Amino acid sequence: MKICNAHTTSEWLSQESVRYVASCLEACENADMLADLRAIFPREVLGQGSRFVSLEQRDRLKVWLDSLNQQAA
Repeated sequence: MKICNAHTTSEWLSQESVRYVASCLEACENADMLADLRAIFPREVLGQGSRFVSLEQRDRLKVWLDSLNQQAA
């Protein structure tokens, strides 16, 4: 499972970029989609974006993330 290793630049952390990532996270429907997002976006940006998703979606993301991390171990 690929994880983005790109350096997190100030452009990635701009409000516009973080909001875009948040919208991608909000639209995420399953662990496979989350894995795709992890391959595209730097970890720090995903963390920043996750602060703007609904509580219900944040809970789903946590479950999927735990599952993905267990698969990688």
